[in-house]
Amino acid sequence: MSQVNTESKQGSGWQLLRVTLPSAQQEAVSELLTKAGASAITLEGPTDNPIFEPLPGEMPLWEQLSLIALFNRDHNLQPIQQLLTLIGDVDHQLLEEQEWSRTWLKYWQPRSFGNCADEQQLWVVPSWDQQQRPGYRLLLDPGLAFGTGNHATTSLCLDWLAEHPPTGQKVIDYGCGSGVLGVAALCLGADQVLGVDIDPQALTATRNNAELNKVSSRLATSDVDVGTVSAFGEVNLLMANILFQPLTELAANFAQMLVAGGDLVLSGLLSPQADTIIEIYRPWFEMSDVSEVDGWIRVVGVRRDE
Repeated sequence: MSQVNTESKQGSGWQLLRVTLPSAQQEAVSELLTKAGASAITLEGPTDNPIFEPLPGEMPLWEQLSLIALFNRDHNLQPIQQLLTLIGDVDHQLLEEQEWSRTWLKYWQPRSFGNCADEQQLWVVPSWDQQQRPGYRLLLDPGLAFGTGNHATTSLCLDWLAEHPPTGQKVIDYGCGSGVLGVAALCLGADQVLGVDIDPQALTATRNNAELNKVSSRLATSDVDVGTVSAFGEVNLLMANILFQPLTELAANFAQMLVAGGDLVLSGLLSPQADTIIEIYRPWFEMSDVSEVDGWIRVVGVRRDE
């Protein structure tokens, strides 16, 4: 284990703290770094491939991994560094703004979504990206519940949103994570969005990303408390990019949340699960569309008028 220089300098830029530890300790140390004030946390495996957007419960089978935490330049890291040296190997670096930007751009390039005209496409870009592009622009920076749309399940939902902009609609992003879907809906003209998640960090990330895109006045967040979600009222669009098991249990709840004729977009599903999920939702929804990318699927339905 290595002791590191704990001196923190004032000025622009960031501090990067990397701790290499047994993978079994990842969750506890991630929580510790979050409470210490990390602005972003990334997982990196022994093959040096960062995990920006894991699905809920998804964890690579590595014996060792690195947690890379980003802190403001003037943040006092001495207490957390002293604690982390008892757990694993710790490395500390000072990064200038341009260094951090180059590091993330190495792994994440701006990407457009939607099979539509250029002026209707949705771009997901980091906040430091200055290039002018036609269409809609969603700014996202690394965060605690990071999601850029790179995972197939998220990109399928973003494609659908760009092709069906929810102008003037009320929307629920159920299992919001970074808030990428809900904030995208707001950037595309949604009137109100409710982001729902069981993870408080996800709700924080969603609010932060809404503020970054100047749409926070139209965003609300909630845990999965039924009363709080019900108080939001019926919506025109519900998106749920979660996992198969909770989706099988939520069909009746989702039906209550949507107005007749409202759209349902489900993802986080594998191709063999399509028939099962369609049958479960069929009593309330006209299931009209299944799209697949890399073995992952998006299922779309319309709420029936009972």
